[in-house]
Amino acid sequence: MSLIERVADKLGSVGQLHRKPSAAVETADMIRPSAVIERAASRHDRIPDFPEDRDPVVAADVRPAAPVLSRTTVRSLHIDMERLHRQSIITPGGGRTAMAESFRRVKRHILANMTNAEAGVAANLIMVTSPFANEGKTFCAINLAISMAMEMDRTVLLVDADVAKPSVPGTLGFKSEQGLMDVLYKSGTELPDVLCKTNIDKLTILPAGKGRHHATELLASEAMRQLLQEMAERYSDRIIVFDSPPLLAASEASVLAGRMGQIVMVVEAGKTTETALKEALSRVESCRNVGLLLNKIEGAALGYGGYGYGYGYGYGS
Repeated sequence: MSLIERVADKLGSVGQLHRKPSAAVETADMIRPSAVIERAASRHDRIPDFPEDRDPVVAADVRPAAPVLSRTTVRSLHIDMERLHRQSIITPGGGRTAMAESFRRVKRHILANMTNAEAGVAANLIMVTSPFANEGKTFCAINLAISMAMEMDRTVLLVDADVAKPSVPGTLGFKSEQGLMDVLYKSGTELPDVLCKTNIDKLTILPAGKGRHHATELLASEAMRQLLQEMAERYSDRIIVFDSPPLLAASEASVLAGRMGQIVMVVEAGKTTETALKEALSRVESCRNVGLLLNKIEGAALGYGGYGYGYGYGYGS
């Protein structure tokens, strides 16, 4: 039996790995994994990791600094739309494609959760992760962020939080030397110094920055808590999408999960086992809004005939 069939049959038991959903979450009209319908217009459904060189540090060098958000200088970044198209990533002017429609449906659930969020829950902090590497989480995070940026009343910050193996710069075609880790580590490095304003309207990128051996401790620090609070509350219309490390491969992901308002779990059809999925879900049980996004679906039965691969989704708590 395939993973999606098992999840569809046993979603109730899988859901028990989480806290009981609130009434607001239950009324968000979530689509269950058994309702997988959408096909993608993509043959490029896997985005590889693009590791960068990392300079080691010793424990004595770790000096988390409270982030500062006072300056307004932001780097301009030009993203090649044709490059995105070649990788089957959606673009604002790309028309009504099967891929765009799939991510529109996913984001509607996320936006509904934001509308119905309980007091004190930063539902605009959204983490995209997966049990293992190479399941398509970066591809999904980028597509989701661009789809969100196409909303009339929203701005989006895409954070490359896969600090050990950042993939966002390589995927989007830019080089970055500073980012999130530098804001947390270096006293005097401000968030506007490392933000990248793109030519996609309302989309800004925060790169991962220089890797640190103590990345988990930096992400768990008070400085990170303050930064997340500031990012979540500074702009009422902002959505922050985090491309997280894989949950079963890196400790940073579990630390991030404890501070997120929503989590999108990307699972690869026909590959991710039920055991791995349950283990990954157990590591994010502190978050009340966890959705499943089924990736790399094959088969003409899903509709949009003629495409070799597809993206399906199931959103449940």
